Amino acid sequence: MKSFTAPSFTISARMLELVASVSEKSGAINALFLNKIPLHIQTENRFESIVSGLLLDGNNLNSKQIHDILIDSVPDWNNKENREILNLLTVYKKIGQWHPYSFTSFCAAHRTLMDGLSESAGHLRTQNVGIRLYRKKIKTAPDPKHLESLLENLFSYVKTSRDLLLVRSCVFFYEISFIHPFEHGNGRLARIWLKILLNEYNPAFGSLAIESLMLSQKQQMHDVLSRCIRSGKSTLFIEFMLGLIDEALAILLQEKPPVISAEDRMDAFRQSFVQDMFTRKEYLQFFKNISTATASRDLQTATDQGIIHKTGDKNQTVYRFRTK
Repeated sequence: MKSFTAPSFTISARMLELVASVSEKSGAINALFLNKIPLHIQTENRFESIVSGLLLDGNNLNSKQIHDILIDSVPDWNNKENREILNLLTVYKKIGQWHPYSFTSFCAAHRTLMDGLSESAGHLRTQNVGIRLYRKKIKTAPDPKHLESLLENLFSYVKTSRDLLLVRSCVFFYEISFIHPFEHGNGRLARIWLKILLNEYNPAFGSLAIESLMLSQKQQMHDVLSRCIRSGKSTLFIEFMLGLIDEALAILLQEKPPVISAEDRMDAFRQSFVQDMFTRKEYLQFFKNISTATASRDLQTATDQGIIHKTGDKNQTVYRFRTK
């Protein structure tokens, strides 16, 4: 890719504080669910994301009607409202399969999203359009002849910039909202691509119901967007979105964890811990939801089974994994 012109924002102290909090919660979630979010939580949050996203877009159906369509075993694809919902479900189910840094994949996702709903599905718009906030036009989107270069620049930025991926994900969401590359479906695709990029950071993030927080804080989000437009910088919006991500992670951490065996914990720790030796304290720091006694039993069992080797005694004890 070509070099890029960086979007206009400033790395703030608040941004770094939120990144640290998100990173900490990311590790806690990996330890809680052993890097795999239970299927029922993935499904519930996916449905919640779709319902909230459609309500954000002003869909005429209520949440129960949308949910009923999502769980219908034989849905009517010829019904336009049904197709809009089912297209969304198809795209969300493939969160981990879309290529986060590919413009081609981005257009393919839009084609799936708008299939049967728009003749221009998957194709950049060819007409000038206005961007609305509070149902009022706030600015004119870029001229169609500049869309390809703007998107090439944005994808170059999000792929090659040294900015933290958490920050780049929020920047991408903000920029797409104002580039407005397609005739229809820009808002929902921007939200989906945010999750696709976050999924690249940690696959657990693809299961976050961030859209429900956007819906509950819609007024605040619009106020932040207005302030960013006036300032010409997306700093405040990045902070706002990082805050929503942090809040969504906190909600996920409240879920009841699955029953996990000592063997499963040891396997997960082995895959994640990169140093040659470790202590019980480091094992406990990785699995924050287990007791000291449980950690001791895990380590003793693994020692007895020949999975790890123990040296030292009491608070001087260290462990290392044996070569398989």
